[in-house]
Formats: sequence, C-alpha cells, structure tokens
Amino acid sequence: MKENLKILIADDNELMRLVMRGFFLKYLVNAQVMQTKNLEETYSLLRTEKFDLLLLDINMPNGDSSPQTVVEIKEEHPDIKIVMFTGNDKATLEADYLAAGAIGFIQKDEHMNKFTKELIDTKL
Repeated sequence: MKENLKILIADDNELMRLVMRGFFLKYLVNAQVMQTKNLEETYSLLRTEKFDLLLLDINMPNGDSSPQTVVEIKEEHPDIKIVMFTGNDKATLEADYLAAGAIGFIQKDEHMNKFTKELIDTKL
C-alpha cells in the first residue's frame, strides 16, 4: 500500500471531489488530500505546494484542461503524476492526454472506484 502521498483533486464538482477523496483515503496510508475547484486555483496551489499526484478534471470553470495543460504542468513539475478525470468520453480523449504526459484516465461513472484502485495499484 502506498504511504504519505500528497494528492490534489482539481474538479469543479464538490460531490466528485468528496467521492474521490474518500477513495484515496480508503486505499492509501496517511494520504494528504487537497482540493481545488478550477484551473486558476489549481495553478496557484501548484506554485506553492509540491504534490505527488494531481487528479485533473477536463471541464472546469475558468478554463478547461487540455493536453497542453498537462504538458505545461509537467514542465513546471516534472515529478508530479497527472490523472485525468472526466465525464467526457474516455475512448476519444485518453490517447491525447496520455501522449501529453498523463499516467491515467478515470471516467466519471459507476466504475470510478475500480479504476481508482487499479491506478493506485499499478501507477503509484
């Protein structure tokens, strides 16, 4: 089991942030989970704190997260692992985000728990 990871959940939906926070706290030991609700807040927090993992929603207020967003974050924070999180169609978007540097893609659906656990077990 992974220990002491610092995670940032960037999603405009409070319920999704709470659900994902619960999954991370369930599967990780001593995880520190912080949250932002838009890209502006996310960039601001990334400038002041170091994170091991960023769970990044694609569609948010004040700007959507494009593959270029992933590239820019990775340029500034090369050690951060980025996982995309969206209700959009995974099949049409996943390849572009993985090519940009994301390590995974979680679809907002009834399988979020399963995919979060798989991600933790295989990528963190």
